[in-house]
Amino acid sequence: MALTLDLLRHGMALPAGAGGDGRRVLSPAGIRGLESLAAQLAGQAWRPDRVFSSPYVRAQQSAGIVARAAASPVEVELLPDLEPEREPSDVLDALARLGITAGHILVVGHQPLLGLLVRRLTGIEQGFSPGTLVRARCPRGTDHGSGRIVLTLEPA
Repeated sequence: MALTLDLLRHGMALPAGAGGDGRRVLSPAGIRGLESLAAQLAGQAWRPDRVFSSPYVRAQQSAGIVARAAASPVEVELLPDLEPEREPSDVLDALARLGITAGHILVVGHQPLLGLLVRRLTGIEQGFSPGTLVRARCPRGTDHGSGRIVLTLEPA
């Protein structure tokens, strides 16, 4: 069975306040964009097996909005390996430790990590504006360059 990774960059966020970058929240426009993206996914009977988010607040909020669109209930799980300064190998190693080698997984994080992860999986450079989802289908799991991009959704 193939591994399908939906990679979602958090939505547009407000500037950092006293709590610092990790406490930034989504802006109203960011929320609307993610709600639009979630509606697109719901229209496809989207059904991820698991959802992982960076512990940063804006990523958790983004994951929650999109996870509610799933055809069956799915909890958002925090994965510190999705923090902005991490490397693609950190994310892939964490998924392997969790026994994830197949299925449909949503990961919500930040740039440049997500772009680097797509390049690692597919060999293709991919930009991620806030609220963008890129689906990579990986028939040989997380083997370097073995995946392909099968869907890109931008928030409306």
